[in-house]
Amino acid sequence: MVAPNLGLTVIPAVSVRTPRENLLAHVPSAGSRGRKGPMQLIDNPNIKYGFTTRAVPLEEMARVTPMYAPPRIGDLVLVEVLDLGRHNRMEVRTGLTMHLFPGDHIVGAFGNRYATDQYEGYVPTRPVEECDLLSVGGVCGEVASQHASMVVDPTRLRILGLVSDKYGRPINQRTFGLPSHAAGERLESSAEVILVVGSAMNSGKTTTAGTLARALSRANFSVAAGKITGTAAGKDGRFYEACGARPVLDFTSAGYPSTYMLALEELLGIYNSILGNLRAANPDYIILEIADGVLQRETRMLLESAEFRRSADHVFFAAGDSLSVESGVRSIREYGLPLRATAGSVTQSPLASREAEEALGVPCMNTERIMDGTLKEVLGTGRALEWSARDDVIAPTEEVA
Repeated sequence: MVAPNLGLTVIPAVSVRTPRENLLAHVPSAGSRGRKGPMQLIDNPNIKYGFTTRAVPLEEMARVTPMYAPPRIGDLVLVEVLDLGRHNRMEVRTGLTMHLFPGDHIVGAFGNRYATDQYEGYVPTRPVEECDLLSVGGVCGEVASQHASMVVDPTRLRILGLVSDKYGRPINQRTFGLPSHAAGERLESSAEVILVVGSAMNSGKTTTAGTLARALSRANFSVAAGKITGTAAGKDGRFYEACGARPVLDFTSAGYPSTYMLALEELLGIYNSILGNLRAANPDYIILEIADGVLQRETRMLLESAEFRRSADHVFFAAGDSLSVESGVRSIREYGLPLRATAGSVTQSPLASREAEEALGVPCMNTERIMDGTLKEVLGTGRALEWSARDDVIAPTEEVA
């Protein structure tokens, strides 16, 4: 029996995609070049891309492939936010910080993290289905330990797959770093290199480096700046720029999400790449910050490298108290580095500053002394440096890094 025609247009049945299926549109596995399982296209304008991915062109991120082997440092990964914890915001490629919500999809990179006041975390040693958000810049891994003040669990992520190129090859951000420069290559630059090292996290290194840049740039010197080690985040670089440094580079510019647990060869490669590219701008001064403290693994490895030490014309040591100043100055002198002054959080106390200065015979310079004629004497700049009482500021800090 034929149904009567009621004037209705019959529409063929269609499949309706879920939001996740819209995000990951399956394509034939023939393009996987032997890789098992289906290949997927990234197709969602709402994905949030972590700051650590900023060196990788977005057009390179074409597909998502399953994780069949342990990930490597720098492998890009697409994840879904399962549970919000310590990091409820993430810094994206532009430097903006965006809130995260359960169900969000983000692209980050696997990396290790060393943070004595936050997390110790590592790249998984096996294929995994879930991981933790280790930093505000989108570094992913597994938390191994955490400071007692970390009362909130890390933000938990579900791994959707490794981000790949159009051929299904997993993308590693180290492929997209700065052009390399040979060790010791001077590039016809007469720039003097100022190293800023410290006793620990939050000892005032970034404030010291930025204030040095501000003092020198206001004296009409051209200043470039860089951060050699650490975990991906953009706030330190933005502070350098606000203080007058141009250009500003860091280890993410060289293709690394973090520097914890790298070999010395890789550390020197990052250092020479950043230094060489900054020298190419032919500034008068290059200010370079080394993260964490002198006892930290990568900091110690660099300080023990004769190649690294030869490049330094001036060293400033930042510390939080007078005892740390004494210990750090002793270490810097043992390495034979050209120490010019101490600085950092210790200078918030005039009494502690005076105590350190009297014990060591080295200037202990707060913001005011860096901005006034004292820095001129320490560096031998030959130009007057101007100071205003309004300049007594410190680097901005964020509650979550």
